[in-house]
Amino acid sequence: MKTVLISGGRGLIGKTLSRLLIKKGYTVYKLTRSPKKSHHIYWNPEKRTAESKHLQEIDIIINLAGSNISKKKWSSSRKKDLVNSRINSIEFLKSLTKKMPKLKYYISASGINCYDYNDPHEKTENDPFGEHFLSQLVKDWEIASDGFQDVCTVAKLRIAMVLDKRGGALKKIIRAINFGLGSPLGSGQQYVPWIHIDDLCNMFLFCIENNVSGTYNASNGYISNKEFMKTVSKKMRKPFFLPRVPKTILNIFLGEMSSILTESLKVSNEKIIKTGFQFRHSNFDAAISDIIKK
Repeated sequence: MKTVLISGGRGLIGKTLSRLLIKKGYTVYKLTRSPKKSHHIYWNPEKRTAESKHLQEIDIIINLAGSNISKKKWSSSRKKDLVNSRINSIEFLKSLTKKMPKLKYYISASGINCYDYNDPHEKTENDPFGEHFLSQLVKDWEIASDGFQDVCTVAKLRIAMVLDKRGGALKKIIRAINFGLGSPLGSGQQYVPWIHIDDLCNMFLFCIENNVSGTYNASNGYISNKEFMKTVSKKMRKPFFLPRVPKTILNIFLGEMSSILTESLKVSNEKIIKTGFQFRHSNFDAAISDIIKK
């Protein structure tokens, strides 16, 4: 079985994906600044230093590295960090491929917020990048990943909001609902693309095992913010309040980052389905039920 190297492997997606890969028989190593286990390999992209151990064994790279988009308000310095934490990591990772003679495949996380917002039509992978900050971030992110094309097959997954109660946006939403704050955000009519954590990890696995190349929207579907909040509240048996949280209030507390919550985005997943990939969770109601009961 093949050997996988994951950057950013200690986050929500990385941990779940690692367990799946190991279950399927892959050997998994993780790049980390704080190595504590035998399968950890030290690296520091800022200082451009890394251990060489096990690199000659690597067949596949999964890149998940990058600072959390929604952790802090987007000040000028924070925006710079969000960009650099992705681009610098990829560029340094590319330099390490000289020590990976067996490397055949590279797949990277990307972001679904790469398109213009508030278009009534579904966005496909052929649509242009938008003009807002996240669009330009994703554009630079993907250009950096394309640098691997001269050494191996390259794939990029534009990941929607990941449904997993252990982390990410859903964990914060569940916490708010537990405090009785289950209500629509902004207009409540804006569409939110989403993907179940298991479908996302299976998509990574599918791409690896079928040598899939190119760029794909990683999204089960999309749902209005109002229905999103209403469904999660219902599954948690918590009250849902119709008075919405105004966009102006969200702007005050979150600044430009509030656009993630208040702007509408519809995306198509037809391209990844045409490769033969099958989603297990096409229905949001059933997906949330599965997540809540885990």
